[in-house]
Amino acid sequence: MQLGPCNFCGFCSNYGCLNYSKATPQTCTLDALKQRSNFHYRTRCEVTRIVKSDTDDTVKGVLYYDAEGNEIFQPAGLVILASFPLSNVRLMLLSEIGQPYDPEQNTGVVGRNFSYQITGSMDLYFKEHQFNPFISAGGSGQVIDDFSPDTFDTASHGFIGGSYIYTTQGPGGAIGALRTPPGTPSWGSEWKKQIKAHYGHHMVLGTTGSNMSYRDVYLDLDPTYQDPHGDPLLRMTYDWKENDLRMTEFMAERMREIVTELKPEYHTESVKQRGDHFDPSSYQSTHLTGGAVMGTDPNTSVLNRYLQHWDAHNLFVMGASAFPQNMQHNPTGTVAALTYWSAKHIREQYLANPGPLMSRG
Repeated sequence: MQLGPCNFCGFCSNYGCLNYSKATPQTCTLDALKQRSNFHYRTRCEVTRIVKSDTDDTVKGVLYYDAEGNEIFQPAGLVILASFPLSNVRLMLLSEIGQPYDPEQNTGVVGRNFSYQITGSMDLYFKEHQFNPFISAGGSGQVIDDFSPDTFDTASHGFIGGSYIYTTQGPGGAIGALRTPPGTPSWGSEWKKQIKAHYGHHMVLGTTGSNMSYRDVYLDLDPTYQDPHGDPLLRMTYDWKENDLRMTEFMAERMREIVTELKPEYHTESVKQRGDHFDPSSYQSTHLTGGAVMGTDPNTSVLNRYLQHWDAHNLFVMGASAFPQNMQHNPTGTVAALTYWSAKHIREQYLANPGPLMSRG
């Protein structure tokens, strides 16, 4: 398996790569694994339950619907749950593995410690400067990390945590990269005129900030809404806190200092203000953490330090759902490192002697 060299094209973020330059499983892993006699994967399937053993503290497999809609039980001696953080939590709640979190009593563990990221941005328009958003990539951006957690005296500014400021010139696609100045119609000949005039003359500044966990912020099963199988959807109870908004206001002032130095023809701001509420209809981040956190105490965590479930030793849960806070930077790299850590101990310790890798204390 071999990656192709990156061509720095504008269709990077939000698109698949026709040059095989992205380190995705279908590029780097699956074709090699398919040659092994002990490997098989099934597409267009949906797992709906992790099935608990009737005789001991283990799981015995999963229930899933196949592409034709048949419900199938897949037995397994070891189950690794590695879906999106929200899906990890929902599947454990549906499977009744681990005690659901109760914010009133402050008991239970599955669904607690959910955290997000808080963002802000400014769009800058230049008449003279010509950028080339098509010859770019997401990784070619620049970051100012001077205001991250623990790098400056945040308490003197009235908040804890921190944020980074970034700019990037990707993607440059024909739809997602289009930006127009204030007052531009949303369609028609004038919109086309403004698109033509401003494509390549626009840049963005943004902030991505840390987010703490709170007792009244959590995930649980929705009492009303269901999926096509009749199972409850996942419900997110969440809103911005005063600390989040204070931090974002501080970071907005830092961005305005940069805008003043860059002297754009004009700029627009999308920055949360004191009193604003979380709006799930507008994209902000998909770097969610928590809900099935790791720890050393089964009373406050779902997993031990090896990502092994406290209540079922042959169930391991990978992903950012294990993190108890969101410390500003996207958790992707740490998720990968923690997955390698867990896989190492599964291979070197668990398979030779199945059982809990940590005592319950």
